[in-house]
Amino acid sequence: MKAGARETAQASCKVFKPDLTNIVTSMVSLLLVARAVGGLLSVTGAAVCVYWYVFWSRNYEGELITCGPYAYVRHPFYSGFLSLALGLAVALPIFETRLLLVFTLAVLVVYMPKEEEALVRRYERRYIDYMEKVRHRLVPGVY
Repeated sequence: MKAGARETAQASCKVFKPDLTNIVTSMVSLLLVARAVGGLLSVTGAAVCVYWYVFWSRNYEGELITCGPYAYVRHPFYSGFLSLALGLAVALPIFETRLLLVFTLAVLVVYMPKEEEALVRRYERRYIDYMEKVRHRLVPGVY
């Protein structure tokens, strides 16, 4: 191959040269989106916890509550707290927030079934009917 033909062939061949500016910009954008989503989850979770507390304080008189947030999930406070912990772990991915999320999940997995057993013993058929009506423990339509 002649020198001129070789230069023409090399000129038409595109070589991949990573543009570090675009990579860094993409990473920063992804981090900002994660922080925004995590912040939104955290604020939503905190709002659900506060709403649950106000609702429960005004409505609990020793009887089974099946209206308000309890019409959507069986454990609305746990839903809010899980959202808060997940949001913090996403927005601020440090050891402490990840540990909070792990502990939250562990406590929920262990405690929720025990709590529901106690509620079945206390409210009997009413709680079983409620469990059939409200099928999800934490996230409407999911779990």
